[in-house]
Amino acid sequence: MKSLNLDKMYLTLTALFLFYYFMAFFLPLTHDDWDWYSQYGVQMWQEKYANLNGRYLGNILETVAVRLDWFRWISYALISMAMIYIIVRFTHNTKQPLYYLIAFILMVTIPSEIYKQTYGWFAGFYNYVPATLCVVFILWFIVTVLFERRGLTPVTNIVFYIICFIGQFFMENTTLFNSMILVLAIALNLLLYRQINPKFIVGLLLSVAGTLIMFLNPNYRKIFFEGSSYQNISSETGLVDKIFHTITTTIPDWVFFNQIVILSMIIAVVLVMLYRSTVMHSLSKVKIGLTVSGLLILPIYYFFIYKQFELQNFHSITIANLLNTVICIIFLGAMIYAIHLVIGQKEVRYTLYLLLASTLLVCAPLVIVSPLGPRNFYTVYVIYSIILLILLVQLNVMHALWRNMIVGIAIMFGVVYLSGFCYIHYQNETRIANLKQEVKEHPDKDFYTMEKLPFEHYLHHATPTSEKYQTLFNKYEGLPADTKVKYVPFGSEEKKSD
Repeated sequence: MKSLNLDKMYLTLTALFLFYYFMAFFLPLTHDDWDWYSQYGVQMWQEKYANLNGRYLGNILETVAVRLDWFRWISYALISMAMIYIIVRFTHNTKQPLYYLIAFILMVTIPSEIYKQTYGWFAGFYNYVPATLCVVFILWFIVTVLFERRGLTPVTNIVFYIICFIGQFFMENTTLFNSMILVLAIALNLLLYRQINPKFIVGLLLSVAGTLIMFLNPNYRKIFFEGSSYQNISSETGLVDKIFHTITTTIPDWVFFNQIVILSMIIAVVLVMLYRSTVMHSLSKVKIGLTVSGLLILPIYYFFIYKQFELQNFHSITIANLLNTVICIIFLGAMIYAIHLVIGQKEVRYTLYLLLASTLLVCAPLVIVSPLGPRNFYTVYVIYSIILLILLVQLNVMHALWRNMIVGIAIMFGVVYLSGFCYIHYQNETRIANLKQEVKEHPDKDFYTMEKLPFEHYLHHATPTSEKYQTLFNKYEGLPADTKVKYVPFGSEEKKSD
């Protein structure tokens, strides 16, 4: 039986690799990808990214990926598969294919705003997904060593040290998070066991070294002290105002409200665990009522107030921002207390506490950085996915019926996403071929009409957003540099009558 499960595990991982390989094959280059493909990418490489940022590994991966198709497809698949594998490692069920499928379902059902800026955009993918992969591996290592007190192989320790260093060259907020979480791990080790773990010390030293190398990039001096056209510290109204605004608007929006689907699943599992828990019989009705109300307040508030009044569009109303923040704090407090009640194993309970804290800690550096986008909160979604998987393991309801349902849902999502992106690929190739033919037949036209792609909400600026990006698009597709294109909605009658 063990051998059979192992075979199923490898078969599942192979299927996941092939899925992401074909997703990368079907995904067109968009927006900044065209820029990296141009002379700009070569120039940044020659300058060692001195005039860009310290995201050295992310920049290198993107520079290579836009030029080598096979590298782009394989690296996209490997990184995506590795993400699912390390998520499942938190459950201690790495031999069970079922948990890989659950993790897969969670990864493809990311909110579309986050998906399009990570998995739907190569420039975003090579910065945010590997950065999160490093974050999650470091968290897993800390949990395993600190709470579970398990010894790990020398190879795993070496991988940890390598990731503590190279994980600092993708995204600024995850770079700072990696160092902060290692400091916290050292402090917790001292608090719990009255000793210092040398592995955490070495990891921290390597992490700090990587942090210094990243922020010694000359462009950060300009960002910190002068501001840049893209990124700056604080805001026009001051640093304190920027911090307050981010804590009361961006964090509630993207850590809680825009993650409502996965949070609702977590809430549902916790409520079932509360119902089944014997601890509930010893609690007063007041405590039970407050705990359940605290858990339900977030989805109720979201669907009946936040969504109905579209409060995400009214951040100028301070009282609404404060109310949103208070609701999130109440929910978080209720979740922590509920975990305390339903999780009996101390190491699992501490793991969940650390993961919940990490969702906020990874966002801490973002309170002083502009601009922010949905992609900045991809890491938060991944951590929520880990929390949900751990809770599902604790719930222990994976009987045959559930297994068949999960397999069916995973296959359905796989087919739907591959079909959708295959259609995007087909339409993209067709529209470009038609445009080239039209330019060849009518070279003197003032402009040419071309349809946008279907499902563009899953892609990051698949349609050029300015004259600059139109020129880059033209160069990448082998069109005359001065070609002007009018874009119309997909399936538009205007294109059909053109």
